Amino acid sequence: MSAAEEITRLIEESRSLERSGEVAAAIQRAKQALQLALAQADADGEAEALNALAYAHIRLGHYDQAQHLCAQALALAGGESPARAEALLNSGICAGETDNMPASEKFILQAIDLSRQIGSDRILVRGLHSLSCGNYMPRGQFALSLALDEEALKIARDRGLQELTWGPLLTMSWVHWLTGQSHLAEIRLKELGLAISSGSLGDGYWHFIQASLALEAGEIEAARDDFKKTLSIAEANGITENLHIAYLGMSRINRAMNDAPAALAWASEALAIMDRTGYHHLQGLALIERGRASWSLGNLEVAETDLRTAIERLAPQRLEFDLAIALLLLAALLRQLKRPETTAVWREAAVRLVQGGFAFLVDRERALSFPLIIAGLNSSDKSIVDASTALIEHLQRVPPPPLKITTFGGWRVQVGGRVVDGQALRQRCSGELLGLLLISPAHTISSDQVIDALWSDKESNAIQALFHHATSTLRRALEPDLPEKFLSRYVVVSDGQVTLSLPPSSTVDYEKFTSHYRRGEWGAAIACYCGEFLPQYRYADWAISQRQWLAQDYQHALLEMAKTWLAEDRAVESLDACRKILAAEPWHEQAVLLGMRACLRIENRPAALRLYKTLKKKLNDELGIEPQTELETLYRSLLKK
Repeated sequence: MSAAEEITRLIEESRSLERSGEVAAAIQRAKQALQLALAQADADGEAEALNALAYAHIRLGHYDQAQHLCAQALALAGGESPARAEALLNSGICAGETDNMPASEKFILQAIDLSRQIGSDRILVRGLHSLSCGNYMPRGQFALSLALDEEALKIARDRGLQELTWGPLLTMSWVHWLTGQSHLAEIRLKELGLAISSGSLGDGYWHFIQASLALEAGEIEAARDDFKKTLSIAEANGITENLHIAYLGMSRINRAMNDAPAALAWASEALAIMDRTGYHHLQGLALIERGRASWSLGNLEVAETDLRTAIERLAPQRLEFDLAIALLLLAALLRQLKRPETTAVWREAAVRLVQGGFAFLVDRERALSFPLIIAGLNSSDKSIVDASTALIEHLQRVPPPPLKITTFGGWRVQVGGRVVDGQALRQRCSGELLGLLLISPAHTISSDQVIDALWSDKESNAIQALFHHATSTLRRALEPDLPEKFLSRYVVVSDGQVTLSLPPSSTVDYEKFTSHYRRGEWGAAIACYCGEFLPQYRYADWAISQRQWLAQDYQHALLEMAKTWLAEDRAVESLDACRKILAAEPWHEQAVLLGMRACLRIENRPAALRLYKTLKKKLNDELGIEPQTELETLYRSLLKK
């Protein structure tokens, strides 16, 4: 192997080690390549080795050192070489992470232009991704961020650069999570999981986003496990970004678990890391989280200081998304403190939320933001009223959190991460209205049908009031914090009809059961069925047929699964399925026949005989008939043994 080939090999090893999270080893390989290039007086090799070394130091937050290495690489690299394009790119990354966003964008655009000119797909993919995650995403320019990473991902896949696909997939997952599009985030996370190495930077981010989605869905234990995994990965690889998000994640999960002192400690650690690197954007995120932890502890003045400091760090870089979050939180805090500047801060927050397209943040922080909107609408200051009204109009177009509805065994309704109080669904027929909507085609039913199902025995002059109370109560159960002027995004009443609107990622257990059943996925269907359909309405006419159909389908799924298990020599599972059928329908002859055969398979002849005798008595006593011939034949054969 020639010296040039050895230099290339060492540099590629360095890049591979960096991607897998082994940054110290990556630095050593890059240094070996640099020493060999210096010995060979190979200027291009030296520049490429300096680039690999610079990027590894970026991962550790050593920005001064990385910038110095980039300057050396630029001095050595040819005018139209991949080494020059990569040095420009690394310079841009350093600039972005040391609070010089204009310089960052300039360097990265130069790297993209040069990589297109010389045909360097690797640098082009990295450049597009860096511009997306380092500039557009932090500024809240999410459409641009997604467009660039979509292009980067396509190029990487078309050119066979699979090792570079994780970056675009990561940022797309992150953007979808930030913007509340959990279903899209989950799709990209699945792809990301196939593209990352265990213990890498991407692996740490994967667990962090997964944890964040779980936390917002109210799955606290799952979120805690993934945040802990993020922390474990970060402590092993030592990558600054991973450590920062790991500490933020631990702060968030502790705050969710009402352990505010622990949340404050983790947020303070996240801030300490970023204070050492000087990265103002991530300092701002840590300050916001620390402010929230202090707020939870009742230290309102300390929280105010942190939020104001975060705003000071974020504003010069035009980091509009996180700036909008900080202003929204500050306005809510000032309202609690009854400060006169509350309205001015709220107006600025509302304007930024609208201009940046961040109305979804209002829904995410509705406990804090909705009181501000209501106060704004009632303000004597027209500018405050206008800002609040504009925000409501934008919020109306934001998809609400998904619904997770359980009907088998009784109601359990979850809106995002919040479980609806069961008592709310027992008031004014709101639960019955929800049940009617769920079983209606397209979840839509006419008001006349609702009235016939629920109040056919009531006086006509009271019916409209009952209908209004039911729809209003259901709306409030699903969205208790909505301002009065805000239309429900779940319960839509229009033109004599009521519609239940299910946002993306919503689930209804009986619909999942039906879908699996129709596809013959018996095991999956059985797993969905956790008790009879809405037992609290056992005697309601509108629910009886639906309950019976579902129960029959469940029995059929059990029977088909019992056949499969018996054929697979899983007699115990087959017998258990048959017993579940017989518990609901004791005279089910096919279940008895399969159950007897399963008993024989496990050499339990007495149990097989008991199944037959119990069936025979039931059939004789209740229906006046004898068991089918096949059962009689099997029974007699057992008596002869």
